[in-house]
Amino acid sequence: MTESVNFEDSFKRALKSLEKAVGPTVSDPTASIDIPTTQGIEDGGPREKVAKVTAINLFQHPEAHPVVLDLALLRKYGAEWLHWDVETLDWRIPQDFRTTDVSDLSLDKIQAMKTLHLNDNFWLQWEVFNWCVHPMNNLFPNFEMMQVPSVAQMMVAISTAANVRADVAWSDEVKAFMATVCKFDGIFCPPQPIEFLDVSPDNDLLNCEDIRKNWVDVKREDKMPTAETITAEQLRRMLEAHRFLDADRARLQEQMVLVLND
Repeated sequence: MTESVNFEDSFKRALKSLEKAVGPTVSDPTASIDIPTTQGIEDGGPREKVAKVTAINLFQHPEAHPVVLDLALLRKYGAEWLHWDVETLDWRIPQDFRTTDVSDLSLDKIQAMKTLHLNDNFWLQWEVFNWCVHPMNNLFPNFEMMQVPSVAQMMVAISTAANVRADVAWSDEVKAFMATVCKFDGIFCPPQPIEFLDVSPDNDLLNCEDIRKNWVDVKREDKMPTAETITAEQLRRMLEAHRFLDADRARLQEQMVLVLND
């Protein structure tokens, strides 16, 4: 599959999906981006500001987006970097980019993106999917202990993967894993990009058809329902996850300028 990778096409796909999701790409080539952390988004808490993401600290910054790291490497090396091991990347990147080193978290993000390019396991095997979800959400994967992702984190990973490939169907195994996570988080009417999941409600009081009709307005207005009903609670949980995804897409859009104008 490596020979078919085209970094120009990867840029176009990423830009097209970004502009559709959150509007035109930032065009200021001198901008350094002040990125809010995603901590607190799911629980409604404040988002703290962290150091700015710049072209110099891109490979060190904990908030560097995996797609931006991937595109930076594709632009510099083409598909060649997909053949390199971690040690080679750790050695080459400081030589070819304006950086002193590469953080371990960035290397994990890069490895997750490489997985998307080289095989279909992200879409086929729940373990691989789960291991990739975490670095795509700025977290270290744990290969020894089970890390249960949140629905919001899964949505971010799926959105991230869609910037790379859209030619693989989800296996029943991975869909069952994602549905279990949805049940664990109490989301029984999954919004995009996981609307394809079949998550059976715990009781007959939940009507997903009605919830999805109300979801159109809730999503557009970006306003939490206040009613103390099962439907309102479901919509609140969906909106929290959607806001988390929107924050990630905004982060990607803002950081893209650091790669496109480098």
